[in-house]
Amino acid sequence: MAQSVVVLSSQLITTLSALAYLRWRGIRGTRLEVVSLYRDDLSHSAKAFQPLLRYLAAQDGHDCRFIAGDSAFTEPEPRACSLLLLPRLDDREGQQMLRTYQASEVVELGESIGVETRLYSRRGRRERQRMLRRLHCADGQAVVRQDPLIPFNQPVDPGRLRCLLELCATCRAAFADSPSTNGNPAPGLMLCLPYLKLKTWRFRWRLMGRSLGWRQAPVIENGSYVRRAVRSAWRPLPAAAPLRVQAHPKNESHHGLIERLLAPLRPDAPLQVLGSTDPLEVRLSSGWSSEASGPWQLLGFGTNLLAAAVFLAPHHRGVMLCQPAEQGWWRRCSDPWLNRREWRRSQHVGALLSNLLDALDQLPAQ
Repeated sequence: MAQSVVVLSSQLITTLSALAYLRWRGIRGTRLEVVSLYRDDLSHSAKAFQPLLRYLAAQDGHDCRFIAGDSAFTEPEPRACSLLLLPRLDDREGQQMLRTYQASEVVELGESIGVETRLYSRRGRRERQRMLRRLHCADGQAVVRQDPLIPFNQPVDPGRLRCLLELCATCRAAFADSPSTNGNPAPGLMLCLPYLKLKTWRFRWRLMGRSLGWRQAPVIENGSYVRRAVRSAWRPLPAAAPLRVQAHPKNESHHGLIERLLAPLRPDAPLQVLGSTDPLEVRLSSGWSSEASGPWQLLGFGTNLLAAAVFLAPHHRGVMLCQPAEQGWWRRCSDPWLNRREWRRSQHVGALLSNLLDALDQLPAQ
């Protein structure tokens, strides 16, 4: 009887990372279920790439099928499977999958391409550690392991990384023939933004279930930090290079705010905030191809940088992290407190990105 594997994934690159993990471990010929708990009409969702992902799974003998969130939880009793692959163990979706599927082995792969999960709020970190201790100490539970592709303090496994690069190369070849990539764009800069929260209250307090306070026009939280980080990364690059901004899908209705935030940085440079009609991997597959008119520079804040570095190798050295340049003792002391979330994100992603780029540099020599 074929081994049963269940993968929780709602994005293209996350599913590719799971397929690469199975290939690296030598797990082939399984009954593979890819479960998505999110809206499947988003451009980066796995639904748009189901034929391609099914083809990639079939290369390793997997019989792959895709399940939407509502269909995954219709049966009253937990379903048995041999292996359950989750981006995170401690979030709501991961816990829901643990209750739904009775697995012999559970592996936390990490977010996006397989990044060690590290939360940026103190409360979130405490809750995660508490949940992991309870999960590891529970009697009669499955074997639980954390196995990220890019660990924080250890080198990247070259064999596993090579498996992911092979799958990414097949995807790039498929996207090159896709009608959504309308020719090779001119060389320039691509800025990948994380989800930007909006601030709509100057002061607010809750009384008997009602919000009271002083409203204001919506503005982007941590806007000053984001502007300083982009300015610092943009400074050594050509002044007239056009900037294309890949906004987070949840900020689709906030493009005007993003333009007003970034336009003053270089008033004379073209600025375009792209709609979420195509995911990052599809847009850059033509811009970074060998036939393109010139290399792109990719700037960003979060794990989308890591995903693009893997997906678009060997041009990975064009990937740069946005973080403010040090501007005296006040900034060094205030950012960890006033911009705690973004500062923690830059420290975490910076270390992981450096680890990945070093591993990509060493692959051709092996």
